[in-house]
Amino acid sequence: GGYWFISTQFEKYTSETPVDLPVVEYSEEEIAALDARVESFKEKLKAGDVPEEDLVLTADDINALISNNETFKGRVYVKIENDQVEGDVSFPLDDFPMGKGRYFNGSAIFDVSMEGGVLIVTAQQAEVNGEPVPEEFMQGVRGENLAKDVYKDPENAKFMRQFEEITIEDNKFILRVKRERGGVKENPLLESTEESTEESIETETSGESSAEVETNEEVTTETVAP
Repeated sequence: GGYWFISTQFEKYTSETPVDLPVVEYSEEEIAALDARVESFKEKLKAGDVPEEDLVLTADDINALISNNETFKGRVYVKIENDQVEGDVSFPLDDFPMGKGRYFNGSAIFDVSMEGGVLIVTAQQAEVNGEPVPEEFMQGVRGENLAKDVYKDPENAKFMRQFEEITIEDNKFILRVKRERGGVKENPLLESTEESTEESIETETSGESSAEVETNEEVTTETVAP
């Protein structure tokens, strides 16, 4: 019945092996320049400064960075056409029911967004061997954030959480930093905690001063009394 149909469809649109995807490899000078640009951006954020410009990356930049990342190398190849993110994918389905040891190999149209400092990349439409993947299968695929492994590295996670949004303009990725009052947006919880601490210190200091005044008045009264 239903299980047989789902199982058959799953096998039809998945594979036991991954496929080789195109790879963009920058020259040593090019990758060094790209890394330096990204690192400079990171350092400014670490120092609490707001970079004058947003971080702009082309599809080739993204693919070059993917090629230098063992986690993503060979899994995704990104293209941007008419401000729409497309790409070829080959990723494991171990987290899916019946997906253990199988791979989804195909082309897809991606939705790329930033929510609460979390980069979310999901496949909205997909094809395998030129045939559209059925909606029943895509419903499960759409729930998988293909960028989730970015946050396994604490440094990458901290870096990404400082961005407010990501947009696609002129066939380029534009990553915008959180800005507030002319600076990097502070964590309101931390601000509240700091303010409470300052108020507490001021109250204690005020209390100590009042106690000192009362003590001095008592000493003066005792001294003057016959």
